[in-house]
Amino acid sequence: MKTSARLKASLAILTALALPALSGAPAAAAAPKKPVKPRTIVALTFDDGDATHVAAARMLQRHGMRGTFYVNSRTIGDDGKLTERQLTALARAGHEIGGHTLNHVRLDELLPDEQRTQICEDRRALMRMGHRVTTLAYPFGAVNADAERTARLCGYNAARTTAGLRQWGCRTCPAAETLPPADPWAVRAPGSVREDTPVRHLKQQVLNAEKAGGGLVPLVFHLVCDDCGLYSTTPERLEEFLGWLQARGSRGTVVKTMAEAVGGKVRPLPAG
Repeated sequence: MKTSARLKASLAILTALALPALSGAPAAAAAPKKPVKPRTIVALTFDDGDATHVAAARMLQRHGMRGTFYVNSRTIGDDGKLTERQLTALARAGHEIGGHTLNHVRLDELLPDEQRTQICEDRRALMRMGHRVTTLAYPFGAVNADAERTARLCGYNAARTTAGLRQWGCRTCPAAETLPPADPWAVRAPGSVREDTPVRHLKQQVLNAEKAGGGLVPLVFHLVCDDCGLYSTTPERLEEFLGWLQARGSRGTVVKTMAEAVGGKVRPLPAG
């Protein structure tokens, strides 16, 4: 009798445990995977405010990316350049608008007062258009100590050069800029992308940074079009690279604007 009672009790427990599965009750959800912490940040930067950057921005958006567009304020609306309306549309889409001097001059050839006019007044003009202007790109990558001091004086949080990181012309350079940058007003980058730069070189710059433990990799683009100059890349090459880059997210590589990468609030312009 005792054995029979125990057997019945055991069967009852087993039946109760089986009921949820038989009734189609959902199994406990697996714990979600933790997102990979970003280690390598790629900043896609586009210099000179070229009209082809509208199409480039759309390409970035299709891949869930946002870029930084460095503009010379006195060329806005000129033939082949972005218009003020297009700049507003880029900013509304989440892209960064940055300074690039009034009219694309070599700052290392100017006196400090002339540098201040080129850098401060350019930022002032862009801010009057309603843009949050916190980073600068030196035209031609030309910079000296006076230009760095002036960029800081004019309220920039960071300024990008076009040299200092590893590429085919500088194999001993570091693979990535540190975060925060070692010198915020001379942020290092590989050389500008040219018409003969293969996609594999762009990929290698990112891979070098990943292998080195991460950091900031600002990539410098100019024209985005077919057969349109030395400092250009084709839409097909850019599209191929963006597709590859998007897939690197699973390895901790993400795309951010320069402003997002270096951080900081919008600082005021100097008086006058």
